[in-house]
Amino acid sequence: MKTPMTSVLTGTLILFCALLVWVRWQERANLFFPSADLYLTPADLGLTFKDVRFGSAGNTLHGWYIPGEGEQVVLWLHGNAGNVSDRADMAVAMNGALGVSSFLFDYRGYGRSSGRPTEKGLYEDAAAAFRWLAETKGIAPGDIFLYGHSLGSVAAVDLALGAGKGAGGLVLESPFTGARDIARMIYAGLPVDLFMSLKLDNVGRVGKVAMPVLVIHGEADGTIPFEMGRKVFEAAAEPKRFLGIPGADHSDCYIVGGENYWSEWKKLLDQSQR
Repeated sequence: MKTPMTSVLTGTLILFCALLVWVRWQERANLFFPSADLYLTPADLGLTFKDVRFGSAGNTLHGWYIPGEGEQVVLWLHGNAGNVSDRADMAVAMNGALGVSSFLFDYRGYGRSSGRPTEKGLYEDAAAAFRWLAETKGIAPGDIFLYGHSLGSVAAVDLALGAGKGAGGLVLESPFTGARDIARMIYAGLPVDLFMSLKLDNVGRVGKVAMPVLVIHGEADGTIPFEMGRKVFEAAAEPKRFLGIPGADHSDCYIVGGENYWSEWKKLLDQSQR
């Protein structure tokens, strides 16, 4: 026979399970927004490039290798939406401003890459891309620079602590502190973070990175608060630099920042050659 206390406990357990399922579904639904449509290539913008295919934990990933003038290569780890075609215009700008080579690729489930995106997959794919550059392409690890934008900043930090720890430098643009801080921001302070499985922890891990770090953040970022970028920078170890760009939003720092933006990149690239 059920007592009132048993009914309360049963109801609480059902509510807890329902909340847990809802939060786990929400965190994944709100994290990845892949697109399969490659509507633009570097060739459409006047750049020579090579289509690349490589493996990652049973998946086949697709990327573009854009040759530059020197030996240095930027490994791009893009944000949570779209695919590599959404970054082609910036790749053209980087090629002209810095002369470096670029390797842009899509995580599993994005663009022409097979599979389904997950947090673990994000890290595995970043490591696989680094290995392709270092082992298949034969690029010296010290000539590879890790560039993570938004969600890609987490993949970049993880890579800098693992397979890519010998890289020449780390650039984090529009980074967030961690998934739980983002959840509290989205859900107006509700403690949904207590039920989350995702960590995506930048601020707790970036301090262990042993390479030059550059953090860039738009002061008018409407997606990731500027203050989060500052906190990530403050948590990083020396040598490090920070560039706040007045008037820049989440994805236009290179446009709004202009020469100041590329100047900070050049300082990082030059620092690795000393």
